[in-house]
Amino acid sequence: MHKEKREFLLFRLAFMILFGLLFKLSLVLTVMIALIQWIILWFQDEPVLSLSRFSRALIQYQRAILEYLSFQSDEKVFPFRDWPSETD
Repeated sequence: MHKEKREFLLFRLAFMILFGLLFKLSLVLTVMIALIQWIILWFQDEPVLSLSRFSRALIQYQRAILEYLSFQSDEKVFPFRDWPSETD
């Protein structure tokens, strides 16, 4: 294997570890949002729209991380590129 390829793979491993940690954090955040929405729905008829929008963007972020981790994409995710919009 060429030296450049090895360096690329080592950098990718570092990003994969970082993105794996961010993915775990995002899962905790997803559960927290779900619980908050459930509590709000217990007292109101509709979920909070801003939380729903953020959840949609968070799902796109999680998908982008999984694509990077599974070698489906070479594009790095937030914070190395913009946060996904809810319409992505």
